[in-house]
Amino acid sequence: MMKNVSLIASVAVNAILVIGLVVAYSGSSNVAAPVAGRTMAFSRTVTPAPTFRSAIANAYCEEVVDPTNNVRYETMSYMPDFNERDQEAQIDYMIRNGLIPCVEFDSQGTTFRENSRMPNYYDGRYWTMWKLPMFGATDARQVMQEVRECQRNNPKAYIRILGFDNIKQVQCMGFLVAKPSGGGGYSW
Repeated sequence: MMKNVSLIASVAVNAILVIGLVVAYSGSSNVAAPVAGRTMAFSRTVTPAPTFRSAIANAYCEEVVDPTNNVRYETMSYMPDFNERDQEAQIDYMIRNGLIPCVEFDSQGTTFRENSRMPNYYDGRYWTMWKLPMFGATDARQVMQEVRECQRNNPKAYIRILGFDNIKQVQCMGFLVAKPSGGGGYSW
């Protein structure tokens, strides 16, 4: 009995998926539209089925992106730039959640492949740590003071703040706080 129920459920799910695919590829925009009061015209002309390329083009190629001028550093780089107050709020959030702030800097700020072409190897993944992680930080102003000092000593560097979880030994959060003037030719 249980095998029959699972078989019927599997067939029903597959039927729903097939109907969904047919509707998606048919290009019809009047799905679930009322039929009453409409005149239907039938013709014998056959329209070609959409090709794989046209389905992909319709779904993914609507926006053209310039990859050389579209560098993003982390999730928050898609937002407008943080001012110092926003940065302090993010640092306070880190500290409240038990994360340890760490300041890092890098002259390039991007990953690249120079020394090896093997899979999963990228140069530039690890930035230089500014001093030690701030284990005893209790206030965002302390961290921002370190950021200003790092910026004073490295005026042409990208600077970011990371939040580490010392129990799991992983980076949980990070955001860019400073970029060199001119942004290295990238648009922000």
